[in-house]
Amino acid sequence: MRTLVKNLFLKIAPPGIRPWLRDVAEYIPEEWRYGKAYRDALDLFRESEQWDRQTLLAYQEQRLELLIKHAYENVPYYREVFQKRGLTPKDIQSVDDIVKLPYLNKRIVRKRKADLVAANVSAFTRELANTSGSSGAPLSFYMDSTTRAMERALAMRQLQWLGYRKGDPVAYFKVAPFADSRKWHSYYRTPNKLKIAFRTVNDQKLRQIVEMLRDFKPSFISAWPSSLYLLARWMERAGEAIAPPKFLITGSENLYPHRREFIERVLRARIADHYGQEESVAVAMQCSHTQGYHVQGEMGVLELRPFRKGLMEIVGTCLHNFAMPFIRYQTGDLTEAPTEGCPCGRRQPLLPKIIGREADFIVTPERNLVSPLMLNLLFHQLDDIREGQIIQEDYNFLRVKLVGWGTISAETEAAIVRGMREALESSNLTIVVEQVGEIPRTMGCKRPFVISRPAAEERF
Repeated sequence: MRTLVKNLFLKIAPPGIRPWLRDVAEYIPEEWRYGKAYRDALDLFRESEQWDRQTLLAYQEQRLELLIKHAYENVPYYREVFQKRGLTPKDIQSVDDIVKLPYLNKRIVRKRKADLVAANVSAFTRELANTSGSSGAPLSFYMDSTTRAMERALAMRQLQWLGYRKGDPVAYFKVAPFADSRKWHSYYRTPNKLKIAFRTVNDQKLRQIVEMLRDFKPSFISAWPSSLYLLARWMERAGEAIAPPKFLITGSENLYPHRREFIERVLRARIADHYGQEESVAVAMQCSHTQGYHVQGEMGVLELRPFRKGLMEIVGTCLHNFAMPFIRYQTGDLTEAPTEGCPCGRRQPLLPKIIGREADFIVTPERNLVSPLMLNLLFHQLDDIREGQIIQEDYNFLRVKLVGWGTISAETEAAIVRGMREALESSNLTIVVEQVGEIPRTMGCKRPFVISRPAAEERF
């Protein structure tokens, strides 16, 4: 019902009014904005907190059976996949059986998008979603209302894990600009939340943000790591502080260890990171112990595909999006082998860390992979650099964009090139440094540290 009403309103409303309607919707509590599916998801999560592995597996296989039958009967792409392999839904009886189906990836989704849409799902009960395009062209696809409600309920679950109580003040660094382009912040009294548009900032705006956070005294701040890092760098330079929140919540970007340590020290609060993607095929998040990422098996089935050097690619199957099923979808995100035994006692598998995306790695002309971690640390150690970004134009050419607190010295530029050459161990790379006024964010407001121009399928 929420999606139907939302689509009707947005389709009939004049384009100039639509952003205002979205702003007004922020005043509506989530249990009403996202409807019964959201409330059912919260009930499910309260129950599943006590589940053992077998109970969770039984839930996954029940959902998977429904999804596979639906995909076979209503989604042309999957009917073709089954027929080519001589399979029927009866051949997928368990989570282990989905290996009989091929991987799905962004290239296939772009090429076969029309054939991946379920024929029995009305256009008024689905909504268009988009990835941020932080590692390539954005991807558009359809999502049903249940998936979005599950996603929002999972965000609330993490907040509750961290000690949230209804009415606690929460500050969010916002993705999109406000309907009124002159506004860059807004307070919503009913849910007691403050939203700040953090797309473009300067010294004056950073000072205003700190003053606003000081007055609002949020119990939680939810933001991209790059935004919190920039804010913390400015606060340390300016000698400013705010009241420590209970927790900082990050997601959507790489959270490098040195950045985590720096942000936590300056803001005097621990970070609980959240892993997911717009496609919602695999979700994992940190609890208050922040010792690993609890896999959220109620949302989807997570597989780990061997990649390189002990790393594994996250592959996910969303168990709720029947509008456009993503089965065995390659996320391109990398992790390490799962562990067990978080002090919180929860029984979900733990991913020890999220390494990043395949496209975050620099690939040298010799086809060696270099982690962005060591390069990011190099930028962190140079005080006159506010932000930086590396663009791999091709295997022989790197463009380095730098934003300084003031003018960046020639010595700093030389140190960047020297440090990168040492880390990359390649004499065949051309490295060009450019000083810029700003590093633009992606459509999803992310600011990736590495952007790779070569397509993913060409890189390895």
